[in-house]
Amino acid sequence: MIMDPRPRDNLNFGARLPTPNPPTPHMISFSLQQPQLQFFPSYGFHSHNHNNPPVSSHPSPPSVMPSCTTPSPASTTTTEPDNAEDFSEAVADDAILAYINQFLLEDEDESYPVASAPVEDSALLAAVEKPFVDILKSAKPITAKAYEVKSWITDDCHSTGSGRFHDVVTSSLDSTQLPGEMVQGDVVGAVHKGQKNPRDDDLEVEGRKSKQSALCDEETVREMFDKVLLCTDKNCAFKSPMPADAQISGGYVKGSGNRRGRRKGGSGAGAEQEPVDLATLLIHCAQAAAIDDHRNSSELLKQIRKHSSATGDAGQRLAHYFADGLEARLAGTGSSIYRSLAAKRTSTGDMLKAFNLYVKACPFRIISHYVANMTILNATKSVTRLHIIEYGIMYGFQWPILMQHLSKRSGGPPILRITGIDFPLSGFRPAERVEATGRRLHEYARMFNVPFEYQAIAAKWDTIQVKDLNIKSDEFIVVNCLYRMRNMMDETATDDSPRTRVLNTIRKLNPNLFVHGIVNGTYNAPFFVTRFKEAMFFFSSIFDMLEANASRMDEHRLLIEREFFGREAVNVIACEGTERIERPETYKQWQMRNLRAGFRQLPLDREIMKRARYKVSKTYPRDFLVDKDNKWMLQGWKGRVIYALSVWSS
Repeated sequence: MIMDPRPRDNLNFGARLPTPNPPTPHMISFSLQQPQLQFFPSYGFHSHNHNNPPVSSHPSPPSVMPSCTTPSPASTTTTEPDNAEDFSEAVADDAILAYINQFLLEDEDESYPVASAPVEDSALLAAVEKPFVDILKSAKPITAKAYEVKSWITDDCHSTGSGRFHDVVTSSLDSTQLPGEMVQGDVVGAVHKGQKNPRDDDLEVEGRKSKQSALCDEETVREMFDKVLLCTDKNCAFKSPMPADAQISGGYVKGSGNRRGRRKGGSGAGAEQEPVDLATLLIHCAQAAAIDDHRNSSELLKQIRKHSSATGDAGQRLAHYFADGLEARLAGTGSSIYRSLAAKRTSTGDMLKAFNLYVKACPFRIISHYVANMTILNATKSVTRLHIIEYGIMYGFQWPILMQHLSKRSGGPPILRITGIDFPLSGFRPAERVEATGRRLHEYARMFNVPFEYQAIAAKWDTIQVKDLNIKSDEFIVVNCLYRMRNMMDETATDDSPRTRVLNTIRKLNPNLFVHGIVNGTYNAPFFVTRFKEAMFFFSSIFDMLEANASRMDEHRLLIEREFFGREAVNVIACEGTERIERPETYKQWQMRNLRAGFRQLPLDREIMKRARYKVSKTYPRDFLVDKDNKWMLQGWKGRVIYALSVWSS
């Protein structure tokens, strides 16, 4: 809002002008600047009849429905005074009632004159206005703290984990801007209706405290981010020197024998129940659903529901989410249910806590990030401009530690530019998450004094062209995609495979490095029963791994299972055609795809692999494996390969 520098007496206050909200673009070139606090008018000022002096120059509250105008009635209060004193009091009462009448009922339409009670003394008018003037003068300036917090955390830092931080901040600010506010400069003064209660200050303080308790503390969240995403521990396994027995070149390494996973029947289980073969029940139910045998499938579902639970052991949890998928498939509502699950927003704070639990429970993500980042660092030792294009950036948890390493590079860090690409979110802000990621990365770049640029793109990946990425000739280009390419359609869904188009676009970029991580799954068969069995075998390893390394009642384990693996299982089971977006392939299939697209596979660095193996052997249970096959790094649980990673060049 632009304030007129003229004195207030000369201001010409007109009717309120609506400000339309511009449509949110799906592709945004994100400008990383500190957000400025802006005030938007939420009230109207009224003109008075020139024949009668105005009762007050204070604003009138806005109408609830601006399109419906109602004339403000004139005051009809009269008295029969017996003496001068009574007459003076009557005049004062009439003036106050007329002011309240105007204040409460006056509309924004200037065509209706407002009649006011006669005022015989200007001192009396000043006395009437004094309480309101005092309120305006005592109003405190509003600060931009909430907006500064948004620049760091943006969505999602509610103390209970049930709401988004941006919504909490917005509602907190909006609740302090009452309908009768007058904004001038940095000061917001609320015009209170009626006499102010002496206890209002105490109630206001209590209300402010309750609102602040709902917002997470910025410093605490920042410390949590640093602790999880940065390598700050002096005993960090990636920094500490490896002992002599760790200097091995073998390919297959298991986890440490000093730390075993928790037994399946550990604490958290309820009373013993008669054993039920849930796997067999699930397969029989899937077979009945495949031939639309609703009677048998419903009976089998009842048995599965009876013995499954989202808080039970690994088999019970797997059966619980697979039963959800079977039920949705039988009801024909798989697509709508999955869309509703995908539309749910999880706070960034909760996601970070879940990520922290996940990296403690298994090495899959932390090892992948380490191998990818160290490969990038080794290839960019003398580079002055580094451009990282990440497909599927999500929350950007991989990049703060890379910035930390770049800041320590001899000769200073390069100019780092990250293009964050992700699928658009549902709703009116499709780029909300990818933009929030850019703000967080901007803060880390400022912390480590790394020159930083960021571009956010929220669009279908196969629609992105080379020109949209703004490639510069002097940039070292790195394309990074870890475990998200499985969400692209393949030849079984469409003739012109979006998966192939994305690989061809990456090839046209001529990247210096292409770091590709994949989910090594075989549950992409077009036939339902075959796909169901393969998915059950794959996800049983995931749930068994979490059962062995995380507490059953840990809320973040429940979040991981519900929001990630459970939701993926529902999509695999209940959706068909283009609605089924979970389409993993094995690393051997991806190797053939990348070779056909024109990429050249690079060998994995031996020293990086040694360090990765040492991290797993020192920190994680023995059932985890790190292996290498045909220039792919393989990670798995109890002999099953779950993830694979490789490095390519154009």
